[in-house]
Amino acid sequence: MAKRRKKRVEQDEAVRLFAARLKEVRNDRGMSQLELGRRANVTASYVWRLENAGASPGIDLVARLAAALGTTTHDLLPAQPPEDPSAVAREQARRLFESVMQKADAHALAVLNPLLAMFLESAGKRG
Repeated sequence: MAKRRKKRVEQDEAVRLFAARLKEVRNDRGMSQLELGRRANVTASYVWRLENAGASPGIDLVARLAAALGTTTHDLLPAQPPEDPSAVAREQARRLFESVMQKADAHALAVLNPLLAMFLESAGKRG
């Protein structure tokens, strides 16, 4: 029977930010993964997985890691930069437009085209 390969889970951006911050703070402290693992009561290989965004820790582990590093949980959990509202709206409009283009009949396109022309003309006057 063939061995099954583990499927790599795509982690959220927050996990990648945490991973980078954990590694940065550990390196700033001159601490090895082994030492951090010992102090936080986890294996060095698990610290490696955390620092490479291969695992996402629970809140209790974040607290233990912070204590082991002499910092706060807040310091290890950097805030994600807020999304640009216009970029979010633009992405939503793009998805809606693509959906309409896949499903629209001739009548729907006849209604849509003049609206798009008006929006384009309006955007040109502001830009």
